[in-house]
Amino acid sequence: MKKWFLPLTLSAFLVAACDDKSTQTTEQKTTLQNEQSQTQDNSLSLVTVVAPWELNSLDLDQTGLIFQRMNIAESLVEANLNAELVPGLATKWESNADATVWTFTLRDATFHNGKPLNAQAVEKSLKIALSKPGVLQKAFIQDIKAVNDKQVQFELSKAFVPFPSFLTHYTTLILAEESFDETGNVVEVIGTGAFKATKIEAPQKLESIRFEEYWGNKPQLLQANYLASSRSETRTLMAQSEASSLVFNLDTASVARLKNDPNLSLASTSIARTIQLKMDVAKPFFNDIAVRQALSQAINRKAIAEQVLKIENGAADQILPKSFADWRVETVEEAADIAKIKENLTASGYSYDAEGKLTKDGKAFSFTLRTFSDRPELPIIATILQAQWKQIGVDVNISVGNFSEIPAGHQDGSLEMALYAFNYGKTLDPYGVIASDFANGGSDWGTMNWQNQDADNAIKALETEQAPEKIKALKQTISQALVDELPIIPVVYYQQNVVSHKEVKNVQLDPFERRFYLETLSK
Repeated sequence: MKKWFLPLTLSAFLVAACDDKSTQTTEQKTTLQNEQSQTQDNSLSLVTVVAPWELNSLDLDQTGLIFQRMNIAESLVEANLNAELVPGLATKWESNADATVWTFTLRDATFHNGKPLNAQAVEKSLKIALSKPGVLQKAFIQDIKAVNDKQVQFELSKAFVPFPSFLTHYTTLILAEESFDETGNVVEVIGTGAFKATKIEAPQKLESIRFEEYWGNKPQLLQANYLASSRSETRTLMAQSEASSLVFNLDTASVARLKNDPNLSLASTSIARTIQLKMDVAKPFFNDIAVRQALSQAINRKAIAEQVLKIENGAADQILPKSFADWRVETVEEAADIAKIKENLTASGYSYDAEGKLTKDGKAFSFTLRTFSDRPELPIIATILQAQWKQIGVDVNISVGNFSEIPAGHQDGSLEMALYAFNYGKTLDPYGVIASDFANGGSDWGTMNWQNQDADNAIKALETEQAPEKIKALKQTISQALVDELPIIPVVYYQQNVVSHKEVKNVQLDPFERRFYLETLSK
């Protein structure tokens, strides 16, 4: 067997949840109260994470990201802050010589219902995940089977070297067999992590307590709650008024104001997320590279990054941030030259009517840009883009709705263009999301009706390539195709901010947005 072993360096965390109707038992409340009365001075009794993302379902393909971030459930493979794969619920993994069979060895861990982690539970969880939309459907899995109580094996239809990274995704979290009904839907979230959920009230609330039988290092935090609040103004008020709050995704004006509050602390970090535009390249105008280039060239990215997001060096010259060095290609930074852009469009067969609108064959270029307010800066950026594109004769209508309207519009073909923030670190190396969302015409959050044979061939070659220099060349082939043809137009790289009261210590931000790092918090 070919070894793909990594040393155990990261303690995992997370825990399970009950359904909407479940409540804390008297015994759980008494236990928590006793622990709080006995806690040491440096222990923290309660933190409430406040963020805009709703708990719309117990199923992992919809809400698994929250359960992962809140340490409610764990995956077989984990990641550290350096984007390295490390053991999670699996202590090691290995493949056969051609990487078509992978075997994962499980650690000794306990589910929140008191039952031991075993390969049968892993098999059931991942077979259900495989049956639903998600990254596992891109991993060439033919079969998942428990070899014995402590080993689970994956048989692939072809060699696939990046396979372990796919098992870091939130849709691959491992739940106890009792979590599922007979149709494979999650009815109770029973995980193995450092926190055990005691109540879930969709779509806004989750409550959890420290799991005393957790296999890893026990957190100091006794209780961790989650509250979904879509309005940035509400989150700002909670940051100021609730001493236990850990508040994410505040608008820039609120961050600037909260910085001056002596009772609060602000933590910031660059993350693997890009604010970008996707469009249906099969639709008129968008199907012309010259138009996509003009739209990109007319964007004043520096102004958006510095004046709207207050981020220095945040202008996105390509979809992947600088932390993904192997994927980066050379680009030339150019200031928006409106006269030159209009001249190029005219040379490409377009004209301008009496009102200055861009036209072709008598039809003006007008479209609807969809975005959402869960990230409060997006509607602001959309309005700026609307004004910038008006200078080159493009008429844009802005529709601010629910984020789910973007994948829905992709599916039914009604989407013209969307502005959103996309996380390229879901599987650590961007390969996982690129292969899932950009290859062979794209998918809900990736490209739309775009295909490039060179890029598709490179994505396919990365499945089996093991030589580092060849891997880098293949990655850059993909990035170059995206830069040249712009099926996705990058705008700015994202920075995450979180506000807490100063009594909450050791706040960490995950550049890959996988965890809230609740286990590091102290008083």
